[in-house]
Amino acid sequence: MRKVAIITDDTCDLPADLIDELEIIQVPTKVIFSDKTFKSTGVKGELTLDEYYKRAEQELPTTSTASLGEISRALDMGLEKADAVIAIFVSNHMSPYANNTKTVIKQYFSDKNILVVDSKVTSVGLGILVLEAARLAPKGGSFIDISNQVSIWLDQVHFAGIMHTLENLVRTGRVPKTKKFMADFFKVKPIVKLVDGQVSVMGKIRANEDLIIKQMKKFGRLAIEHMNGESDYVLIGHTRWLDAAQQVADFIAEHNPNKKNIIIQETGAIV
Repeated sequence: MRKVAIITDDTCDLPADLIDELEIIQVPTKVIFSDKTFKSTGVKGELTLDEYYKRAEQELPTTSTASLGEISRALDMGLEKADAVIAIFVSNHMSPYANNTKTVIKQYFSDKNILVVDSKVTSVGLGILVLEAARLAPKGGSFIDISNQVSIWLDQVHFAGIMHTLENLVRTGRVPKTKKFMADFFKVKPIVKLVDGQVSVMGKIRANEDLIIKQMKKFGRLAIEHMNGESDYVLIGHTRWLDAAQQVADFIAEHNPNKKNIIIQETGAIV
């Protein structure tokens, strides 16, 4: 039995083989269309990403967080594998996983060693935190050591990207309608980042593929320049645009003196 098990939610975007290899436990989220509800998406979900995006062209779904019972089952799974659990979740401003898990712990697991972390990020930003924590667990990392390391990493993870549209973010209340109106009117794509766990529109760029890829390469260069020696990974997320993600990855590889591993991952439906 290992010392620590790692739990996250399925806004965490990581390759399925790494999730399996590192025994990461993911709490499922419900994706709700008018005619059917699915548990999560991607390789481990009931709805593949291809199926999801085909459906989403006709209807944007809503989502629902896991029930307290599902969170409880995930914690049970973690405690079957390890002496302690570290649960790293999506920003609490985006989904109440962290708060809901604390409620479950208070009711049923108050005598267990469980740390709940609000990552203040999502998608591949959450992915890098979970990945690094999960890599320490099989190496014998203790509950205290991994907890302390995650606390340090929280301030070192940065998430930025370019959105095709703000429609989903407006619908979920994460950005105001005026931001979407201006972006649509001027035919620009918003550049967003996460600040203290909330979506912030930091700029805009003309809807030109070459310009968008150029901007993403700038993000890649900044990622390499600001990485410390502790992390071995850069994660690139994309939505139905693998070619652009690969161009950014190739650019980073050319300007990567510390030989960081570059992972390309399509983002899930939950984001």
